[in-house]
Amino acid sequence: MAEHRRCGRTVVPIASGDGFSLKQVTIRARAESWSEPETPVGHQLMFVRRGVFRARVGGHTLLADPTVAYLGGPAQEQSIAHRVGAEDTCTALVMSESFMVELTEGTPVHPSVPVTGDLAVAHRLLSARARRSADSFELAEMTIRLVGRLLATPAPMQQAARRATTAAAQRTLVDAARELLTGDPSTLGLREIAQRLGCSPYHLSRIFRRQTGMTLTGYRNRIRVHLALDAIEAGKSDLADLAAELGFADHAHLTRTVRGECGHTPQALRRLLAAPN
Repeated sequence: MAEHRRCGRTVVPIASGDGFSLKQVTIRARAESWSEPETPVGHQLMFVRRGVFRARVGGHTLLADPTVAYLGGPAQEQSIAHRVGAEDTCTALVMSESFMVELTEGTPVHPSVPVTGDLAVAHRLLSARARRSADSFELAEMTIRLVGRLLATPAPMQQAARRATTAAAQRTLVDAARELLTGDPSTLGLREIAQRLGCSPYHLSRIFRRQTGMTLTGYRNRIRVHLALDAIEAGKSDLADLAAELGFADHAHLTRTVRGECGHTPQALRRLLAAPN
């Protein structure tokens, strides 16, 4: 596959079809700054496979991690700020204007949408099928189903603070907690996270749920499930060892959590996401 490298960015085409293309994007930042604004050719939906970084999409700033996909249109400038030395890997799904209109029927779409475990499986399965040279008709149907399901996923219920300054401070606190948990979801405890962020565990738990619609436990489990998917897709076979690495109580705890998020057991996911020969 051809690769395009610029400022630590590698773009590898995976597949293309009628009105869409799929690429793997890997970025290793060399400086702590926002990238130069770019405008995508079409509607670009970014799934974070590994890592955490900030993105600006059409004037909206968000923290991107494996639990959130973000979408930008052809008229919306995008820029990103990655952590220096860290490698972030994403799957970029680029869609034409007509493709997107057919899916949304012109309904406005929020720039960030939650990625549940089952949607993470669907996006990884699309990439896996594309790498196995699935025909264009199948890939188009898988893409349409994935994007349709993603855009139909309800946004988490959030309770905004009354004052703009308070709301901004709360978003900063929650984003900092997300970054810590994404970096180390297996060993960090709630009290340690709160201490690092200079607040009480109760305050952090309350604000986190208010801002994201999720408990800290639910978010931590979702991050761990995404990491489990990575390991399973890469061929990890020792599930007891994987459970220990990710901080689960045991193999059974890992299996219950993965099945609850993804709708499949780790063994079933291994068969679905097996690397192409």
